[in-house]
Amino acid sequence: MLITIVAFLFILAFSITIHEFGHFLIAKLFKIPVEKFSIGYGPPLIRRKIGETDFRIAYFPLGGYVKIAGEDEGDLTPKDTEETQKSLKNEDTESTETEKGQEVVGFYDAPIYQRVLIVMGGPVFNILSAVFVFFIIFWGFGLLVNPFMKVKVHEGSAAERAGIMENDSIVAVAGERVSTWGEMLDLLSENDKQTITVGIVRAGTFVEKRLQVDMDSLDLMGLMPLVPPILGSLKRDGPAHKAGMKSGNRVLEIDAEEIQTWNQMVDKVRASKNTPLHFVWQDNDIVKDAIVTPISYYDPTTQDTIGQISAIPPLERRRLNLPDAITLSVQRSGEVIWLTLKTLYQLIIGRISRRAIGGPIAIAQLSGESARWGFESLLGLLAIISINLGLINLFPIPALDGGHIMISIIEAIRNKRFSHRTRLIIQQVGYAIILLLIVFVTFNDITR
Repeated sequence: MLITIVAFLFILAFSITIHEFGHFLIAKLFKIPVEKFSIGYGPPLIRRKIGETDFRIAYFPLGGYVKIAGEDEGDLTPKDTEETQKSLKNEDTESTETEKGQEVVGFYDAPIYQRVLIVMGGPVFNILSAVFVFFIIFWGFGLLVNPFMKVKVHEGSAAERAGIMENDSIVAVAGERVSTWGEMLDLLSENDKQTITVGIVRAGTFVEKRLQVDMDSLDLMGLMPLVPPILGSLKRDGPAHKAGMKSGNRVLEIDAEEIQTWNQMVDKVRASKNTPLHFVWQDNDIVKDAIVTPISYYDPTTQDTIGQISAIPPLERRRLNLPDAITLSVQRSGEVIWLTLKTLYQLIIGRISRRAIGGPIAIAQLSGESARWGFESLLGLLAIISINLGLINLFPIPALDGGHIMISIIEAIRNKRFSHRTRLIIQQVGYAIILLLIVFVTFNDITR
């Protein structure tokens, strides 16, 4: 529980602080005072005033805000003229464009483009921070790759028709050498729907085969890596870890059945949720055994509840140079953005069940799970959560950043600011929508 709480607070504190700092920085760049910078809501737990800004950490951590001068319905400032004050008090007042030569001193005194940029600062900083976090992962920890190039070939598949056999090692694709499974998949993707040469090593001899590539159906292509049943990383307090297994141990038997490949072990475990299994494994030169009970896990890919012992395959870690780390960080962020938008679209049209939406409880659980896999895994979740926070805040819902942007654009088009009463109603509608969403996702979390 302590690990989960600390990890959850770390995820929240980073994502919220970066988001609010984006608003804060852009406002300061436009020389608009920021009155409050709060991480959390409610009474302040810690506070300190620096310049005109009251920095605080509040009791309720699920969110934060910056209070920009003049943001509350176009607050008046001492520099407003008497005539301008009278105009602003009129609920049907025109846009608050300042008089010629007047200094911008409040949020609603600023030009529309500045207001939009200030509001966009939070989501943009969330996305940029994810790129930075991915860079820390790839530059500091390296890239995890699958180095096992021996293949299992499905019967009747395109690979079998091409003459590729089980235990062949793939060493080249389309004339380019490959040393990891990811490199092979990348080259196959580049040559999708084409017939290419695949270089293989069979019993020490190099041969080439012609393969028809179809990345829409990897199963029909029939290629699968033959990964040995060696444990890679283990989750702290997972079934394998509790049984005394360690990274690098080789699983020999499960319930007296000899285990030769990783997938053979996975199939056995997946089918045995909450069912005790007798594992025999080798730890250096010592053979050990224990009863291990796979825990239940809902797999959203198969939409089924399966068993797992919380261990991953023996991946290899490769160090990246600076340009490659930067490039991969941007690429991975783009992939997460695209996947998030695609998932949101599928949720909206009903292709994905809305029961899959998670809230604070789900994020807390994921934070604890990631932390138990190690700090690298927690950083990966942090990048994903930060991107999700940035994108969701751009939704055109009142009270979210996207709603503020939409209102500013509408006011610019009509050349007229919404009245105090209208803006208040819009905000209340937005808060009601957000409250309903919070109740819904929390209900999902609890019932799940």
